[in-house]
Amino acid sequence: MDSVETAKEIISEVNKKVRRAYWTDEQIDNWFGKRCIREIIRNGTACFMNPCWDLNLVTGHELSLRNILYTLVIEEHQPTKDLNFDRFNLVVKNFDYNRLHFAVEFDEITINYKRENEVYISKGNYNGREEIPMAQILRVPGEIIDPQKSIHESLGYNSLEDLIKDRFRGFSLEKNLERLKMDNNLENYKAYKERNGEEFKIFTELQNPLSP
Repeated sequence: MDSVETAKEIISEVNKKVRRAYWTDEQIDNWFGKRCIREIIRNGTACFMNPCWDLNLVTGHELSLRNILYTLVIEEHQPTKDLNFDRFNLVVKNFDYNRLHFAVEFDEITINYKRENEVYISKGNYNGREEIPMAQILRVPGEIIDPQKSIHESLGYNSLEDLIKDRFRGFSLEKNLERLKMDNNLENYKAYKERNGEEFKIFTELQNPLSP
């Protein structure tokens, strides 16, 4: 089967299994970046903000169920200002700390849950985002990711903090969780749902290597 059609099928399966939902602050503390694939699927949700960690773990798992080799990509962004347009105004969001973004590569294409419910299927490997400066990219072979273990356990670390300290020294889990909880309210979730609904919006970019 064509790789793009396979990607679309995988994305559809992920959409069925992982709903983007409102989490309480306590759930953010307990679940963000700490769950294994089995736990994510059993729970059936990812936080509506920054869901790409969970979505890409499940995406890779769905590929592995089809015996398709894949690579989990973890990109570390440098501090930046994000420019976003709401319905009426330009909104500037300051991020004075490093953030992480995830993608999946297989069969010379990339699946990238880029923002909110937008998913991009692109030719070639993931090369980062033009508008956000990159600190580094870590590629993890899918075959070493155990669905019964969190990503830090699959990589041989005792805790998420140990993984971050060793591999992502510019990334602050504390600052990222603090920002998530600052933006975490039902009003933002309601607006997110009104913009996006339940389904992923899939875009294909197949003429050039990925540069979302």
